[in-house]
Amino acid sequence: MWADNETTQDFLNYEVHANLIKEYVTNSKLLPLTIGIFGDWGSGKSSIMKILEDKLKDDKKVLSIYFNSWLFESYEDAKVSLLENILLELSKNKTLDEKAKKKLLSLMSKVDYIKLAKDGIKKYGKNVVDIIATGGVVTAVEAGFSMLNTEKIKKLSTADVETLDSYIKDEQENTAKSTIKTFRKDFEELINDTKFDSVVIFVDDLDRCMPERVIDTLEAIKLFLNVPNVAFVIAADERIIKHSISMRLQLHTLNNNSEYLQNTQQIVNDYIEKLIQIPYRIPKLSPSEIESYNNLLFSYSFLNKEDFKKVYEDYLAFRKSDFYSAYSYGHIKEKIDFDSEVVLSNLINLSHSMSQMITSVLNGNPRQTKRFLNTFILRRKLAEVAQLEINIFVLIKLMLLEYFDTKLFKKLNEFQSQNNGFFQELAILESIFIDNQEDLLGNHFKEWKTSQIQNWIKIEPRLSDVDLRNYFWLARDRIDLTLSNVHMVSPILQKIYKGLNSSKESEIRVNLENAKELKIEELTEIIKLFDNEIKVSSDIKELLNSLHKLIIQINNSDLYFFYINIIKNTPYTKISKYIYMVDRLEEVKQKKASLSTDIIEIITSYSQKEKGLLKNAAVKYLKKGK
Repeated sequence: MWADNETTQDFLNYEVHANLIKEYVTNSKLLPLTIGIFGDWGSGKSSIMKILEDKLKDDKKVLSIYFNSWLFESYEDAKVSLLENILLELSKNKTLDEKAKKKLLSLMSKVDYIKLAKDGIKKYGKNVVDIIATGGVVTAVEAGFSMLNTEKIKKLSTADVETLDSYIKDEQENTAKSTIKTFRKDFEELINDTKFDSVVIFVDDLDRCMPERVIDTLEAIKLFLNVPNVAFVIAADERIIKHSISMRLQLHTLNNNSEYLQNTQQIVNDYIEKLIQIPYRIPKLSPSEIESYNNLLFSYSFLNKEDFKKVYEDYLAFRKSDFYSAYSYGHIKEKIDFDSEVVLSNLINLSHSMSQMITSVLNGNPRQTKRFLNTFILRRKLAEVAQLEINIFVLIKLMLLEYFDTKLFKKLNEFQSQNNGFFQELAILESIFIDNQEDLLGNHFKEWKTSQIQNWIKIEPRLSDVDLRNYFWLARDRIDLTLSNVHMVSPILQKIYKGLNSSKESEIRVNLENAKELKIEELTEIIKLFDNEIKVSSDIKELLNSLHKLIIQINNSDLYFFYINIIKNTPYTKISKYIYMVDRLEEVKQKKASLSTDIIEIITSYSQKEKGLLKNAAVKYLKKGK
């Protein structure tokens, strides 16, 4: 079993990325600089940062500082938490002379002032009038109003509330500008006094934070810390950065014409370029890279430290001369005796085929691959203990279905349990999509004909002649808690889903635009989130509204099918008042003619209900003969 944590052990040849980034952040001529390591959730961004940090630790001319944004999510002020932590790490440097120490203390006091100024306004608000009027000068200063002096206090003590409010806002703005300017100047001098050629500050897990937090952190870097000899390396999902910018600037709130939306996307891109000078995007892993990754994970799990060290060092040497091939069975066999490692030998033997299969479904994502393998190893071991005869490749193929389509995995379980372990129609589906035979199923089993399921059916081996009972016995504890629950929905999908269900129209529009940038697999995950919430919620009006907007916006055949399936399976009692459901179904019918039969069946079922506004609308619709 393997942990999800980031690591400095490089099973993915990420040292190449770390070396390239190192060339930038240690070149004082290129500083100041902000580099964004961009990649999907679980793609290995943090591991690249850890590898780079490890490479820099022995360089006496470079200071590394690591800041995890998510750990400070609960702090009220993102800027303050970032500044405080950087100064705290700098204070640990034992080579600081007295001049640098004084500068550091001065900067810390400025951070305290920033915090006090903000907290003071928040804490006292209009009560500052009473503080000043009663002569509470010290209290006013503690509240963050050190810009007050005796003469001003005398004038303000007789002023009305409106005048005081105006004065405080103006002084706050002036003080903020002055603080930024002096802090930046002092910070530059401090960095100079440390004698380091470069100070590299790693900002991790920024994409787990709320949108306003993301932007506040990036702006703090730009406003306060963007000084010579300093480099920032930020790990994040680029889509979340863009989403956060859209939310901050409240884009897509005026209209939805294509030219306007194109312009707003350009605004977002321009904003990112000002904050992050070099975007470094992690490519998705290829099947050969996933195979190497699997083999190293298996080796790490089954070999003793000494033998694994031999394999790992050989892999690192192999990668220096060959970037493209898999580090496979033959390479590992040269370093260890497979006769004494039978289990490992068997796993690595099947690794090639396994890698081809899981790469296509898991999109070359290291974290998802690791989680998939953890479950695979567990079930394989369970089969051995229970003395069940299984085909490893059948197990893997079924797990892939379990991973990306929970509903069909459960349906397959129902079919096989009713037919002594077999799904008879699967033979017809295999003949259609593998052998290019005529479709004899007509409109039946439509959910098994989506493009994603077609690709799954084509994966070897065929399942139509396999007794599936043993395989579903292994997964019996997961029929309700399947791999789709084990693999977490990525942060960007969670944020888009939340935004689609917002009460603010502007947020919905932003997230509809963001959804258009997603892959079909990611959109399917969002549809599943809607489906799950619709099932457990009593009031589903807004959920259905948001889901319909999304489906129409994306205009994809597979998603239309999922949508119709959700509507079909929603109890009538939940939607009996929603007269507009008929019009929505008609809209989908116009866009996807192949679903006409299903849609008419749904509307007909509504018309046959005992009562309800939706029943009346359905009857009226059918009379018109649409």
